[in-house]
Amino acid sequence: SSAASSSPDLDKVAETELGETTESKERCLSRLRQMIAGDEALDCPTDNKFLIKFLRARKYREEEAFKTIQKYFRVKRSSEEFFKDLSPATAPLSTVLADNRLMMVSKEKDPEGRTVGVIRIGLWNTGICSLMDLARVALIVAECTLLDEETQIRGVVCVFDLKDMPIMHMTHFTPVFIKKVAHLIQDCYPVRIKAIYVINNPPAYEIIFAAVKPFLKSKLLQRIFFTGHDLSKLHGVIPDDVIPAEYGGTHEDFDYSSMQKEVESKSAYFEYINQFGYHSKEQNCEYTKL
Repeated sequence: SSAASSSPDLDKVAETELGETTESKERCLSRLRQMIAGDEALDCPTDNKFLIKFLRARKYREEEAFKTIQKYFRVKRSSEEFFKDLSPATAPLSTVLADNRLMMVSKEKDPEGRTVGVIRIGLWNTGICSLMDLARVALIVAECTLLDEETQIRGVVCVFDLKDMPIMHMTHFTPVFIKKVAHLIQDCYPVRIKAIYVINNPPAYEIIFAAVKPFLKSKLLQRIFFTGHDLSKLHGVIPDDVIPAEYGGTHEDFDYSSMQKEVESKSAYFEYINQFGYHSKEQNCEYTKL
């Protein structure tokens, strides 16, 4: 079958934007499997579903897709605080989603058919959960979202809501943390970020942005938009369920519990993926250093 079984329109986008055809898919999958087999220290899934995510994210440049797979599994070892036993069962999902509504993935797509995710970072505080817990839930939600073919093909739009963010909170976003997150998003994950909207940005947001900027590649920097407090101008840009009622949206009606159930229903995927990675050979090298 052709690119994505869901719609001819999606096949067309996959072909024009990503260079995905039945032929390129078969050829690149086969090359990618050879490269993976050549990395003896890496234990990696080789099913089509897993590999295609990376090929799509790197527009069927299989060497780049392979490097991204390596980085994806390396970062799981080097940043265990993010990834150790990462699954819906071990992360405070209900705290972040249903109880405090800190994160959502819109039920609608944007006008370009892209998936829209929101993190309400201004509402977060350490009394709710640690920043690391928030990051872990974000990674889980991202993994679940990236299982969707349309998301892999059309990409994602991120909304960071800084409403009510106390200046003191900026101290939690250390350069080390920011650098790791930027590395994850840009180098290690099979995600195509098409736009980032920063909404309700406080007057001091330039300070935050100045701290983040050095870690971002120019391509991503060009896709960041600061929209301030008037969210009514986002109608038709992002889905209405992201926009609060006071600006004409329907956000208050968003069902965080059903989103949480959807994430929990993917638990088996995390159990599966957590078995893979860089194992014995690299570990042995580490032990000999001790």
